[in-house]
Amino acid sequence: MPIHVDGESGPPGYALIEHAESEAWAEIQSHVSESFRDRFGVRVHRVGCCVVLVAPRTDMLALNRAWLPGSAPSLRPDVLDEVTAVFREAVAPRFVIHWPPAALPVDAPDWFAERGFRVGHPMAKLYRRTSAALAIDSIASDLNIVEGGKGDGALFGAIAALGNEAPPFMAPGFNSTVGLVGWRHYFAMDGGRPVAAAAMRIGADVAWCGFAGTMPDYRRRGAQSALLARRVRDAAAAGCTWVTCETTADTAERPSPSFRNMTRLGFEMAYLRTNHVLTLL
Repeated sequence: MPIHVDGESGPPGYALIEHAESEAWAEIQSHVSESFRDRFGVRVHRVGCCVVLVAPRTDMLALNRAWLPGSAPSLRPDVLDEVTAVFREAVAPRFVIHWPPAALPVDAPDWFAERGFRVGHPMAKLYRRTSAALAIDSIASDLNIVEGGKGDGALFGAIAALGNEAPPFMAPGFNSTVGLVGWRHYFAMDGGRPVAAAAMRIGADVAWCGFAGTMPDYRRRGAQSALLARRVRDAAAAGCTWVTCETTADTAERPSPSFRNMTRLGFEMAYLRTNHVLTLL
């Protein structure tokens, strides 16, 4: 059952939700270690209102992506071509463009198709108000949640990479914002052992949650629900109205435990975001 406060309903605008995510990723990629940056050729570009992440030495879409403006101003064909040119000039193998379904103009999907983009798997974008009841009764975990400090970067990177089934060399891609103003990083602890991790970026009115991962042997113990509940509470204490996150959509063909965890904690789906992928090499 969706959770609302009386008189408060509906999601924040998609532009606000997308902005929270894109700025979080811009900071993540802007602060990666020099060795990580050199290994993948990581760069952050601004094309008008667009945030563009480029890493031409890998075909990972997580490092080659762009968020396009969908309102004030709306997308134009020349902006789409300019963003594409950034990836072509960098000689990136492929990239993804995130596009909310309500974004303007309505004929933009035709521009993607005309340029050879294919539609990839959609992403569920979720939200909740920090002022809504937290539904604590839905949280069951014997793990303790603690906030990490500036000296926990290596540990956070290792746990987050393993929890997201990424190789160890990807750890610097997860821990670059540890200790950065506006960011908070958390661990779920089994006694004195960290077994899960998650991060949050505090914006002006929106907190973005990401990098949630649990070590394989500790899954199904409520780590991520407890981590998410802690972040909602901390976002409220920091003065945020909204908390947003994203995950794979929950379908019969592709069940998503993450999606179910989020909805149990009062998150609602704002929209299914379209992802347009263009292969260049």
